[in-house]
Amino acid sequence: MLEFLLQNGEIKEKDGLSATWYHSANSKAEMNKALQTMILEADVNIQGHNTLNETNIPIMAHPPDIYSDNTLEEWLDAVLKSKKGIKLDFKSLQALEPSLDLLRKKNETGINRPVWLNADILHGPNVPNFWPVINFPDVTISPGWTVLYLPFYPNATYTQAMVEKMYDHVRHLPQKITFPVLAVMVKNGWPHLSWLLKQSSRYLNQQRQSSGMPHFN
Repeated sequence: MLEFLLQNGEIKEKDGLSATWYHSANSKAEMNKALQTMILEADVNIQGHNTLNETNIPIMAHPPDIYSDNTLEEWLDAVLKSKKGIKLDFKSLQALEPSLDLLRKKNETGINRPVWLNADILHGPNVPNFWPVINFPDVTISPGWTVLYLPFYPNATYTQAMVEKMYDHVRHLPQKITFPVLAVMVKNGWPHLSWLLKQSSRYLNQQRQSSGMPHFN
């Protein structure tokens, strides 16, 4: 992603802190605003998820929203006209396969930019949940852990067992892999996270921070 931004003159040096992101660029209005930044992060769900009206059409929506004025196909058509990086965060299992089919179709004429595919595939601190590993060529895979931060309670962190299980899932994948982690949990979990990053030169770490969470240096 940084190489792409550097080549396009968006950043002057290969420093992740220089890159600007726009999160939840889902609706057409938010997407259009997000095109003023460097990287668009958007959420992919399935239309009518878990209702009688469920379809196989991937849409841009963050739960609990299950409808949107923007389908993934419309979103890609608009964003691919720009020179922006893309990160797609899958919010339901049902959205995966039709979305990957659509990406394969778009890639026939050239996506020509970094695409990160994110899904929380393993249960992590404080939340039990599971997603399968995504396998798709020509992208950076961003598999993470489902986590829950509880501001007024003691919180667990990433453990050696968690990172080893993640490594077992991704060790045979040829793509670049970036592991998104919650910044507030990195300090205590760093001995284990650093072990994971040392397993391959293709592995990177991406820290995320939400409003209301404490900051750590």
